[in-house]
Amino acid sequence: MGEACAEVSESRVSRTDDMIFVTVGNAIKGGEFHRFVRKIDEIAQDLNEEIVAQIGFIDELPRNIRSFSHLNYVEVQRYFGEASIIVGHCGTGTVITALTYGKPIILVPRTKAYEEAIDDHQFELADKLKGMEGIFIVDDLNQLKETILHVKTLMETKRIEPSFSQERGRLLSFIRTFVRECANEHSSGE
Repeated sequence: MGEACAEVSESRVSRTDDMIFVTVGNAIKGGEFHRFVRKIDEIAQDLNEEIVAQIGFIDELPRNIRSFSHLNYVEVQRYFGEASIIVGHCGTGTVITALTYGKPIILVPRTKAYEEAIDDHQFELADKLKGMEGIFIVDDLNQLKETILHVKTLMETKRIEPSFSQERGRLLSFIRTFVRECANEHSSGE
């Protein structure tokens, strides 16, 4: 199994049968997403839901969530499959995997301003994904808890189904095109 980061008492983790899976992606060392992990840990107690997180290279370990620095491919796929909601950085792999499993996803773009990424490409992707069914963008971490509660309410009231298949094909096609365009821009030196 992935490398566990912290022991968290079971009473602070298992609250309901639902689980939120949080991922910061496979960032390289030096591109940590500390503020995102801290915010998830801070709001975890108010969510009444188990939170499992892949947090990368973080020195300050979360206290209210079950976390792993890294997970292998099989483990990530399992957590995506078991989760009711995915919360993650705005990486194409995270978006595509959530779509593959038909999960609503809350995306928090990494930013160059906080040295979480080398540029603001995640904001570019987030701007393109805004308003698409099943995808929720959080530009301000102070809105993360409210957004998670909103998505939970949408799911409970069946205003968003766990599978948003009518958007899936269009989104996957869009993401593939977006990645190709970014790759072409970077290879041509723009």
